[in-house]
Amino acid sequence: MERTIQDKFELTAAEIDRYVGETEEVLAKEKIDPKDALRLRFMLEETILKYRDALSEKAVASLRFSRFFGTFRVSLKVKGERYDPFKESDDSAASVMGSLLANSGGLNRAWKYRGGANLVTFTSPRKRRVSQLVAILLGIVIGVIFGLLFTAIAPDTAPVIAERIITPITNAFTGLLCVMATLLCFGAIVLGIVRLGDISTFSNIGKRMIRSFLLVAFVLTLLNTAWMVPGMTFGMSSRVSIDFYDFFDILIDFVPNNILAPILEFNSVHIIIIGVMFGITMLKMGQKADRLTEIFDEVNIVAILSNTSLNYFIPIYVGLMVSGLIMSGQLAVISGFWKLLLIVVAGEAVTLIAYTLVVCIRLKVNVRTYIHKLLPPFMISLSSANVGAAFVTTIDTLIGPLGVDADYAPLAYNLGSILFRPGYCIVFTACSLFTADLYGIKVTWAWLLAAFLLSFILSVATPPVIGGTTVCFSILFSQLGIKAEALAVIISVNAVFEFLTVAVNNYCLQSQIVLLGHKFGKLDCDRLRAAKAK
Repeated sequence: MERTIQDKFELTAAEIDRYVGETEEVLAKEKIDPKDALRLRFMLEETILKYRDALSEKAVASLRFSRFFGTFRVSLKVKGERYDPFKESDDSAASVMGSLLANSGGLNRAWKYRGGANLVTFTSPRKRRVSQLVAILLGIVIGVIFGLLFTAIAPDTAPVIAERIITPITNAFTGLLCVMATLLCFGAIVLGIVRLGDISTFSNIGKRMIRSFLLVAFVLTLLNTAWMVPGMTFGMSSRVSIDFYDFFDILIDFVPNNILAPILEFNSVHIIIIGVMFGITMLKMGQKADRLTEIFDEVNIVAILSNTSLNYFIPIYVGLMVSGLIMSGQLAVISGFWKLLLIVVAGEAVTLIAYTLVVCIRLKVNVRTYIHKLLPPFMISLSSANVGAAFVTTIDTLIGPLGVDADYAPLAYNLGSILFRPGYCIVFTACSLFTADLYGIKVTWAWLLAAFLLSFILSVATPPVIGGTTVCFSILFSQLGIKAEALAVIISVNAVFEFLTVAVNNYCLQSQIVLLGHKFGKLDCDRLRAAKAK
């Protein structure tokens, strides 16, 4: 459906009332949710009034309505000088707009200037008959039932089905999610930097975010190491030899070899490095980069709409992942390492609880409400063990239910995703100390210090690609003198740990971004505390 109700109208009071009224009629005919329709009507009217004040009553405008994959869009075109109606300022009208945006209930808005005209769009969220959380939980339950039944009925055939049918399907869908997430990740980091306004603001916020991420990761690694020390056997026979070149190789791998590899592998480190370079360059170019910014905006809108469609298949994807995990027998690999499983699960559970309590106490949020808001991205991460699969849902959760600023959230998330992975802090320390104790290695305080520092560094430096943790475990064990045969066992066990670890990383990173958003003045606390989306 596409309709233009008026090619040209002037911004007089009578004309504004007339066409805003016609907009209400269109929204009613299209059966838009009454709350969304009311918000959209007020936002549209406020936007037109801002253009009348900024330009004049003689400015010419037009309205157009369209529907795409269940989303409804209102487009406003105003000819005249460049003017961004969403730009923050101290005047009263901007305060009204700021209040409307803060309570937009998930309505997406965009502005760009092209061909001598200001183009503003408002896009309503596509309504779900069943919430995403309920759909994901249902997918998990069905996946567990199907996996257990098929394993019981055909124990010999189940692993083959998992390997030859389920795994290729889930891998293909994961790849599709990652490709689309790559576009969003790159666009988000570029636009996030450009919209900060100047290089000094980016430098200030970026440094504070990075310092915060590294400090918390350091403390978590230290606490987890201290927690396991009482169970260690100390002696004087351990030899620790740190090879500088192993770490140098990891640092060199941070530099992308070509522009296609990051897209194909969803290597967030490479994507962010390239995005930061583009963003800083465009920030320095100022208005000369406006056309390029518009292109990024348009690509970002296409990626968002495409991911909206893909997200409807997430529950099926999650169910297949769970079924495949059960049918392939991967859960059985941890039976001999139940103690290590308990250590890792306990450490990550304590971290999740601590973060939840810190956020809820400091920001006065209901615990149940907060957990409910973070469950959808957590469940996707838990079932897929892939940060790319949950990327879009995570960003939507940050900007929507959690109330983080739309420009700040993607920038913070992308930086944090390569610097802040508390799940790895716990897994690396737990696996190294547990394996040393299991194989009878008598450790010294120097060995313990090396294990702590290596676990911290590798938690930050783990390549975000398939096999990244395997590389880090190889370095960790070789540097600590742990027998090579232990590596194969730990890598197999970690194949199961990875699901929980990725989910914990994502949950804690969102919580850290919420805390930093409050500190930087980039958080809508009212929306965060609300039990339902406004």
